[in-house]
Amino acid sequence: MKKIVLFIILFTGLTLVTFAQKEIQNGVVVDKQAQKIITNISSTLKTESPISLNFSISQKGQKTSDKGTLKINGNKYTASFSGNNIYCDGNTVWIYQKETNEVNINNIEDTENEILNISKFISEANTKFRPKLIREEKGNYVIDLAPKTKSEFSKVRLRSNKQTNRIHSIEVNYKKGNVYTYLISNYKTKIQSKDIDFVFNKKDYPSAIIVDLR
Repeated sequence: MKKIVLFIILFTGLTLVTFAQKEIQNGVVVDKQAQKIITNISSTLKTESPISLNFSISQKGQKTSDKGTLKINGNKYTASFSGNNIYCDGNTVWIYQKETNEVNINNIEDTENEILNISKFISEANTKFRPKLIREEKGNYVIDLAPKTKSEFSKVRLRSNKQTNRIHSIEVNYKKGNVYTYLISNYKTKIQSKDIDFVFNKKDYPSAIIVDLR
């Protein structure tokens, strides 16, 4: 009998702790623990910048994958993958496509490279998405981000290291059905970086066709 009572007390205590980490706001369950984890990830990105990393991209249902590199410093970033080189100075985005030898220029808010702009994406995640802690797995938090408003994403799943608050992987589920996973490796912090690194330099692509879409 004592064992049963003890079990009930423990179960009730765990339930109260779990419930305390969630709130109801405007009829929607808010996962406060997941929001805190997102805040910690964002803080780490800011503290450790400038950052360089390697990543691999795989598409669900496809056997092949692609590799790329990414350098970020706040809302500035430059990425290289699949024959594309992307530069962003925080306001403007330049996308160079090797196959067509063409550079598209656009304002940052009009581009579809939201995931690559990791610092900005994470800093806005608690505002634009509803984070939910799914589980803890192999030393990582697994968090799902569900869009609050109309979005090209149906869900974004983050895996972040519990100790370092660094992102381990990003799984992007698009409403059209495609699923892409970015697996991060070779994470380096406080690297040497200059503002010019995040701006397209015409001299590096003398024959490229410039298409300004702003």
